[in-house]
Amino acid sequence: MKEIYFKENLTRFREAKGMTKGELAERLGVSDTMVSFWESGKNEPRMGKIQMISEVLDINVDELLFQSPPKSIEESIKGFFSDLSENKRKAIEQIIGMDEEEVELFLKLMARKN
Repeated sequence: MKEIYFKENLTRFREAKGMTKGELAERLGVSDTMVSFWESGKNEPRMGKIQMISEVLDINVDELLFQSPPKSIEESIKGFFSDLSENKRKAIEQIIGMDEEEVELFLKLMARKN
């Protein structure tokens, strides 16, 4: 069974649309307190209201209910780095520690190599 991420997704998609809780509430015909309850997980809307929410936010119901929220940048980076060899990790760490002038020199050296 899929995990439900409604409260997280409601907040994320509402904010991505630049909508306040009050604006969403008005378009759905509910109070902004009700939207706050949904976003905090204190309450959940009925299925008909979920359909309305997805229409207002211009997403499908599956995205609203089941799409897992994006990982934090730190988690994404850790996942990316765990797939790299030790040498590649060291090279990336070196590049991150460079100032802009050193990066430009590095890029020129790499361009000459190819």
